[in-house]
Amino acid sequence: MRELGIGLGILAIVIGLMLLFAPRALVRVGEQTNIIYNIDGLIYRNRIVFGISLILASMFMAYSVS
Repeated sequence: MRELGIGLGILAIVIGLMLLFAPRALVRVGEQTNIIYNIDGLIYRNRIVFGISLILASMFMAYSVS
């Protein structure tokens, strides 16, 4: 279970950093994965808030499972 938490934390850090510094790359990934549900508009309008929130949440997850 600890490994899953660490893995999810790392994934959240990567996505958070991409939201802040490479949003176009996430758009391309999102085009491939938005077949089921599309939340791009909400996330990209508030990308800085979501990016910082993901980074903080992942740091907390990594700290709490360590």
